[in-house]
This record gives sequence, structure tokens and C-alpha cells, in this order.
Amino acid sequence: MTDDDLIGLHGKESSGPRWAPMRDINNAAARLVAEGRPTEATAKFEEAYRLTLVPDIDAAGLDARARVLGNLASLAEHRGDTDEALRLAEEALLACERAEREAGDRYGTVAVRTSVLIHRAQTFQLLGRYDDALTDLDTALLLIDTADDDHNNRLLAFTVHNTRTVQLIYLEQLEAAEAAARHALALATAHDPRLAAHPYSNLALIAQSHNEHDAAMTYLRLAEQIHTAAGNTTEAALVVANQGRVAARRGDTDTAVRLLAAAEQALLDGEQPLRAAEIRLGRAHAAFQIGDTDLAGSLLPQATETFRGAGHVVMLAEALGLQGDMLAAEGDLYAAENAYLEARALYQETGARYHLARVDMRRAIALSDLAERATEPHEQLDLMQKALYLSLPSALATDAIRHTYAPGTAREQWAATVAIPAMAHALHLAMALQDGALISELLEHMSGTMSLHAPSPAAAFTTGIDAFEPPMPTAATEELSFAASAFVTGVSAGFPTPRFALPPRMRVNPNRPSALEPWIAAAEQWYGFAIRSDQVVDAW
Repeated sequence: MTDDDLIGLHGKESSGPRWAPMRDINNAAARLVAEGRPTEATAKFEEAYRLTLVPDIDAAGLDARARVLGNLASLAEHRGDTDEALRLAEEALLACERAEREAGDRYGTVAVRTSVLIHRAQTFQLLGRYDDALTDLDTALLLIDTADDDHNNRLLAFTVHNTRTVQLIYLEQLEAAEAAARHALALATAHDPRLAAHPYSNLALIAQSHNEHDAAMTYLRLAEQIHTAAGNTTEAALVVANQGRVAARRGDTDTAVRLLAAAEQALLDGEQPLRAAEIRLGRAHAAFQIGDTDLAGSLLPQATETFRGAGHVVMLAEALGLQGDMLAAEGDLYAAENAYLEARALYQETGARYHLARVDMRRAIALSDLAERATEPHEQLDLMQKALYLSLPSALATDAIRHTYAPGTAREQWAATVAIPAMAHALHLAMALQDGALISELLEHMSGTMSLHAPSPAAAFTTGIDAFEPPMPTAATEELSFAASAFVTGVSAGFPTPRFALPPRMRVNPNRPSALEPWIAAAEQWYGFAIRSDQVVDAW
């Protein structure tokens, strides 16, 4: 129920003169959303909803009610009221069911139900309820597969593939995510080029994860141009924020600070507090990187509070990780560990296994940095041993992730920019502790990286994002109109790629127990995936 120049669902048969006033109000509200005026839009949508609260409502009115409720659910999520978003989505689905019982798909209600399911999956994913999100997405996919090939279905097909891309990014399946993003881009180009900005943003996010910063910036500039030309100020601000993150990771902190601050202000002006908090976290990261701890400390608490209130577990975990880094830099290791462990618990809950390794590496770095500042030899030794206890399993897991990539540039990029620095940190600690047996076995382990026959796709573990500060998937939160609104939903076993099997375990000295094997076993237990195959071969 939006005008043709807005991206949204089209009705099939007219709802008739009875519901014309309600339809006009809904369309006016949708235009306010597109103009970045969500508070006024919410009031308009609520006015339209009240017109449907009549005892003799018919199927056309129920269809109209479901559309308005879907819009209200989207706005509730964007202001951080996830409980209200879920309540409104549930009411919208009930209205769809009633309308379909009375009139089938006469008014295009099946497409509305599909879109509400996708949007509810968005909210579930934000809350870390991935199984619920996947259930809704699977249902939406079934509805799309059985529908006619019309405007609504093509729009919803794009939305599913676009949002599935970011779900795969969250689940650390970057190769499948890139395939989904390129498929979404093809659908957008064929259906409505204004939609192409979203897959471009996701392709930038994937490029960032491989430290391909020039490619990421190119994609983001394309996305910004498309959003700006279409008048989508909120989406353009989110793209600018991602440009700021790329600049920060390139070391261009002045540009990063400027872009992130401008993007946050644009989202605050557009009454998008949850999205603004995501960018505020990015500003805190950038400030901490350049040593402005006062600014970082002033930005982080408000962002963290917003994430807690909204139940935004992904961003809350990132905020807690940064809090741990800041506390560790101040020398408050006890408070830092508490922050890291809270972040770790969130990653454990959502099944983000590489992020578990990443936060453990941050804990190890905090301990090794403190060891360097220690003056007592006994204290220094104790801290280095504790750091190795965290660093080596994390490094082994990070290194093992390369074997989930198909052979090619992305695999080598992961090894060079993520795995090798992680392994170097663990090796440095082993050398500082003068553990010769562990050092020799670790070097042999690092040398044996591939085997030439592939496992089944189901045996492959998912890829990670970055060693210490991943690009955050805010591109997926770019707001579309109701028909296209969705976040990160759904996983698929599609897009299989050939890959190497896990390499064997290396036996350096057959006359003594392995020094490395207990560490491999610990890593497999902590992170829940295989580090090496069961095969054992002699190093010499």
C-alpha cells in the first residue's frame, strides 16, 4: 500500500471506496518514512490503523490492517522497541490469516504475509534468535516459490536473497554470502535498480572482511550514489558510516572520525536511535584507535545502554569487547575480563564460534600487554602463561578457518591478514616462555596447511570476519519500505564450493608425547569444530 515511486508491495484488487481514506493515510505515512520523518509517520500509521478497528471489518480491511501493522512493526524495531515490533508483527500475521480465510489472495495478502515474516525474522535475528528467524524465512521462501512472477514476488525474492546475504555474514559463511549478494544484485538490476545499493553494501562488507579496503570503498561509493539519487537519506547515512569504518581500518583516522560523526548526526536527525548507536560505537572504536580515550569513554556507555535496551545482541557483544579493550589499556584487568566474558557469553549463545576465538585473542593480548609492563619476573611469567592459555587455542581455531574456504584469493587473504598474525602472537608467547618442544611442533603445524581431497559441504565450518575488529553488518539494517523491509534472515546449503580437507596432525618426535596435541584438543573443545583431521603423519 504505497505509491508507485516508493519501493513497496502493490495490491491486487482495489480495496474499494470504504478503505480509500485509510489507504491514503497509509501512503502518506510511507512517504514520511522515506523522507526520514519516522515519528510523524508512526502517528499517521496509527491513525490509519484506528480506522480498521470496526466490528464489521471485511477482508479488504483486514488486508489493509496487516499492511499498516507491518509498517508499524518496522518502525518499532528501528527505534529499538523490539518487544513492540514482535507484538505488531504477530497481530499483522493474524490479520493476514483472517483476510486469506475470507477472500484468499484477492487483495494480495499472501505477499503481505510473506513480507511480515521476513521482517519478523529481522527482529528475531537482531535478538540472536536465529532458529526462529530461519523458521520465518523458510516459510517466506515457500510462499515466494508458489506465487506468481509479478512485481510483489520479484521484490520479495530480492529481499530474501539480500537479507540472507547478511545472515550468512553473521554466521561467518562469507563465500556463500558473496554468492547470495551477487544473486541479489542481479535481481535488483532486473527489477528496480534503486535496490542495488543494498547488495553493493553487503559486497563491501565481505571485501572488508578480507581486508580488501579499496574494493570495499568502491562498492560503498556506488551504494551511496544510488541511495542519494533515490533520496534515501537514512540508507545513505549508513553507507557513509561504513565508509568511515573502512577509512579507520586503512589508518585514515581523520576521515573516519569525520564520516562517522556525520553519519551519526544524520541518523539522529532522522530519528533512528538504534542505528545511530551502532555508528556511535564505530566512533568509539575509531577514537580508541587514535588514543583519544576520553572521547571513546564518553561515546561507549550510551551506545551500550541502547543495545541493551533493544536486545541487540550482536552490537552489544561488540560494545562489550571494546569496553574490555579500554579497561585493559587502563590496567584494570579484572573489569576488562568481566566485559570480555560477557561478550563471550553472547557469542556463545548465538553460535558465533569464530567470534569466540576473536574475543579470547583480545583477552590474551590484554594479558601479554600487561606482562610487558610487569616489573616482577614471577608476575611476568604468570601473565605470559595465562596469555598463552588463551592465545594458542584461539590462534589454532583462527588458522583452521582457512580450510573452510575454497582455494583462491579469499583463502589466501584470510591466511595472510588474519590467521598468520594470530599464530604469530601465540608463537611469540611460546618463544618468550622458552618452550622449545611447543615451538617446534607449532612451526610444523603451521607448515602443513592442505590436503587434496574435499569433505562434504556439510563438514565445512563457517568463516570468520576479522582478527580483532570486524566490520559490523550495519549495511543489512538499511531501511527499505515495508514490502522490502528485512534484516538478516535465513541460511541455505546452496552455493557449494570445492574445498580442501583438513590437513593431518604432525608428529614431530615419535619418542615423546606431543606438546601441541593437548592445545589442539582444547581448541576443538572450546570452539566446537575440528582443527585437524584424525590422520597423523611424521614431520620427517
